[in-house]
Amino acid sequence: MLYRTGLHRVIEPSTLGLRVAGEATFMTSKPYGNVRRKVVQHDFYDTAEQVSAVILLNSPSNSCWEYDEYLRFLITKRYSRHSMLNPESAARCYFLCSDGAYPKLLKYVTEEKQQDLLNLFTVFPLCDVVVGDMDSYTSSHMEDGCERPTSTPDGGYATVEAVPHEVLDTIHRRCQSAVAEFLKLDVGMMNDAPPEVWERLRDDLKVSLSPLWVHIHCQFTTDFLKSLKLVSRLRKRYPSESAVVVPPVLCSTAGLELLKTGGDVFSDPRNEGCDHEESRERELCLEACQVEAVLLPTFVVIGAFGGRFDHEMGAISNMLAVAGEAHVVLVSQFDTVFACEANGWTQVVWHPQYEGRVCGLMNYGKMVECETSGMLWNIVKGRGKPSSTDELRFGFGAFLSVCNAVRREVVTIDVRHLQSDAVGAQADSEDNCYTAIVFSIIRQPKK
Repeated sequence: MLYRTGLHRVIEPSTLGLRVAGEATFMTSKPYGNVRRKVVQHDFYDTAEQVSAVILLNSPSNSCWEYDEYLRFLITKRYSRHSMLNPESAARCYFLCSDGAYPKLLKYVTEEKQQDLLNLFTVFPLCDVVVGDMDSYTSSHMEDGCERPTSTPDGGYATVEAVPHEVLDTIHRRCQSAVAEFLKLDVGMMNDAPPEVWERLRDDLKVSLSPLWVHIHCQFTTDFLKSLKLVSRLRKRYPSESAVVVPPVLCSTAGLELLKTGGDVFSDPRNEGCDHEESRERELCLEACQVEAVLLPTFVVIGAFGGRFDHEMGAISNMLAVAGEAHVVLVSQFDTVFACEANGWTQVVWHPQYEGRVCGLMNYGKMVECETSGMLWNIVKGRGKPSSTDELRFGFGAFLSVCNAVRREVVTIDVRHLQSDAVGAQADSEDNCYTAIVFSIIRQPKK
């Protein structure tokens, strides 16, 4: 299996035949007209080098796991010995709390009374910015140590686009300052220094590290979408600091060969599955690799699942809305969920240490064409090829590919419109002509 240990490198995409998606503001769900290939090899289970933003949503079901997972990202990316060795990666990642998630996170850290965390967050912020319409913010931003921008109108900014550049500059500057101040610490101080030393360090700071409290009263965007839009504006304003980390599988000859072949097969004695013709699967993988891989920033979202069903559906919709510009991953204790390329290929490299084999491929809307490799029950739909699934009607109220399983090291999903030329031509000028498809895979404790 191709999983590097240690630090990833930020590689110039052109040297690998890759292209970076434009940092357009997130405004539309219309997919790109050009065929694209997305290669997914998640590293956020451990090093999180690829992660450019972490967003904590305010779900009523948030519990120890959600807060601990957020803190794991924060400490790994910014406040650890690992981050000291890779400060550029630490400075490239923004941390956002959505509305009332922040006071709950603050309460969790305080009540857990883990002295090392209490000491650390006496000095350093738990996030860079709190953003939302603040209808569920249960305390005062001043009590919580946040700073409200002086430019904030009564009732908040109208939209994310109305937030002044000066506010973006402050968020960015404090993110950079938090990284720089942490680098000044003695490594041994993390575990050994008493609370009074940390308090003295806080009092001696020459810069403010307080999170900004950005109130946006728009009711036509969720707090999650507000967060995504704000990250987009930050990355667009600072493009030189918004490099995308290339997945390891794209950085070696062996990795590229893995994508071309699909890798090893995992047999399942309990189920035969369907549509496992070796030559067809290999041909699909090889054809996918003829198209350059597009590089997208990875945003990890915690708290999207559980609690209210309407929030869950809204989170999936927001994830799909920005799928052309960012690889947004919704995570829970049990699932990793993300969008597939709407017009092209998605290749998913299975992570056996942290992922089980159970997976699902769910389409929102009518599935006109789809062909997969690497799944126990492959889908071959609308391609004019004999298959077990060609006559099935995929969609809500019909058939969804749930309770499927990973069968190869790489799952390849192709949803190009090859046989349906009229639909493909129409997609260049109209929204929603390509079907939105979501992939999910079960998480498991590290083996």
